[in-house]
Amino acid sequence: MSHKEAIEDKIPIQKDSKGFNWYYPPCKICGTPVPNWSYIRITNYICNSCRKELVKLEFEYRGNSTVDKKEKKLQNALKRIEKVANIKDYKKAITFVRRGFNNKSWYQSTEEIMVALELVKQGIKAYHQVKVYDYKVDFVIPDLKVALEVDGPIYHNKNKKETIRDEVISQKLGDGYEVIRISTENINLNITKLLPAIKAVLCSRKKKSSPKFS
Repeated sequence: MSHKEAIEDKIPIQKDSKGFNWYYPPCKICGTPVPNWSYIRITNYICNSCRKELVKLEFEYRGNSTVDKKEKKLQNALKRIEKVANIKDYKKAITFVRRGFNNKSWYQSTEEIMVALELVKQGIKAYHQVKVYDYKVDFVIPDLKVALEVDGPIYHNKNKKETIRDEVISQKLGDGYEVIRISTENINLNITKLLPAIKAVLCSRKKKSSPKFS
């Protein structure tokens, strides 16, 4: 059937050294003959060069699509910040966040972006998505010795699993490190209070752990 169709469609046919037929239908895109051991009329044949170009274009499209989604998240973060602060003060921070668009471990949520923007604006050095054993910490802030976690709705009492996780992270990061969890609700309420809130938690915990003398 394929041989008959090839003849009807005027597809070039050549025999190899072993006497087998090879068909050379044109590339759908550029027209270059594409060698095949069979011919099927309904098939769209594409040469290797055009196939590579298609893969490249697909990769670029996906990359641009990902960047567009990240830009949308960033704009959402800026709209929320704008309600409580002058967005012009975040110019340097915005540039920093945009620079990481191609990073696979970019911010997972709008709230994480807001935290990153606030920390950069305040001149606080932080590392994002730090791996600690099998865990990942949202932000590690060396100068404050804080492992900052951005959480959804928080219950008053942490469960045993979370407590163990926090202890493991604190021990791995080093003496004096504290794991602080901040709710997305508080971040969205007023991100400018992030740093004062972190320092207040540290101060409170320090007082509780200090020995009391009578």
